[in-house]
Amino acid sequence: MAAVSSIVLPDAQGTPVNHTFVPLGPSSDGTWWFEDQSGSSPVAYARIGSRLSRTPAATNGQSSSSDRVNRVVLTLSLPQVETLGTNDAGITPPPTVAFVDRFKVEFVMAERDSLQNRKDLRKYLLGLLANTQILDQIESLQSIY
Repeated sequence: MAAVSSIVLPDAQGTPVNHTFVPLGPSSDGTWWFEDQSGSSPVAYARIGSRLSRTPAATNGQSSSSDRVNRVVLTLSLPQVETLGTNDAGITPPPTVAFVDRFKVEFVMAERDSLQNRKDLRKYLLGLLANTQILDQIESLQSIY
């Protein structure tokens, strides 16, 4: 079992800046939450979620093979704050989230998977995210034709 620690990720700026996501703890569903607290306000803090669901214990042969999977779900939310003007009294209102960019990745791995199978799955995802067709879809909103 890995001990919880901060996650440091670089952004995509011309000169990348590292963002440190500090662990907040698990929620009631077992998702561990990490938060980049460098934003202008807590409503704008980016968050990472990580949850592992292990294969349920067999109950006298009652579970089907479709239930015999391990799942890892990773999420990232990047709230974007609206720029607000001052009101008539000259007071700046509190920050408001305009929208939230996010992703969710779910790994579904058979109970019988080997370590190498799981390594391949992760490595393929990294390669897929670096593929120019996929990059164009994500960054430029261009369809594959």
